[in-house]
Amino acid sequence: MELLWVAAREDNPERPLRDQMDPLALPDHEVLRKYRLPRQLIMDLVDILKEDLQRRTNRSSPLSVALQVMVGLRFFASGSFQTVLGDTVGVSQPSVSRTVNSVSRALCRKASTFIRFPSSAAEQIQVKMGFFELAGFPNVLGMVDGTHVGIMNAFVNRKNFHSINVQIVCDATLKITNLVAKWPWQTHDSFILQTSALGIKFNKGQIPDGWLLGDSGYPLIPWLMTPILCRATAAEERYTDTQRKTCSSRFRCIDRSGGILLYTPEQLLYHNFRLNSGFSVSQSWFTSDRDRKPVLILS
Repeated sequence: MELLWVAAREDNPERPLRDQMDPLALPDHEVLRKYRLPRQLIMDLVDILKEDLQRRTNRSSPLSVALQVMVGLRFFASGSFQTVLGDTVGVSQPSVSRTVNSVSRALCRKASTFIRFPSSAAEQIQVKMGFFELAGFPNVLGMVDGTHVGIMNAFVNRKNFHSINVQIVCDATLKITNLVAKWPWQTHDSFILQTSALGIKFNKGQIPDGWLLGDSGYPLIPWLMTPILCRATAAEERYTDTQRKTCSSRFRCIDRSGGILLYTPEQLLYHNFRLNSGFSVSQSWFTSDRDRKPVLILS
């Protein structure tokens, strides 16, 4: 019997425990460079996502919550599975793929925590003051625009790549306050706004004291201020000049022309988490190794 047991052990040797590195063992400047967050904010994010990512299993050696979060953050920072694999010792490619998916879904479940349109009087006053300081345009609660985001399949746009038209509203600090990411590329920006929950609230008068700013692709309506294309008076010139000055720097945050927010919707929660935590966002942080891969839209 003992010989049979030994033979069985030889045929089915125990799998060694995965040799997982501790990404937080890196120096502070390396943590910041690789993950775009300081050490303490990473641990705060681990605490926020702990219940969603804790794997209750006795099989093999599951990845810790901290390592899952670090794998997800590294992917968001680089946009490359290969980069994550090169930086994360002891984690296979299938594990990286599953982990990025799990972390993305966990973040999406917390969307209402990170992405909120200002609702209280105090919040709205703060947002309006931020916009007024840009160019003197009063009463602004947000700026809205649409941007095409590449996806892996489903909708092919006029430039012959797969995309959806994503609506984003931001405030004067570049914080994202509203997001709609479900319409195919050919859907007009105005239709997306009018049919969105935010647009319906404005139309019903549920947000009476303030308006949005938009570009000339949107109609000029009581709660949406857009440029006047055919200006006939000095007042219209002043209005349009102020409107455009207010919009010029903020709109760049959601397009690919060189603004700050040059990444895709699954990272908007990550972006807001940093801003909510008081972590400054500067242009230098986004001269990274992102390769603009198409994104997988999670259902």
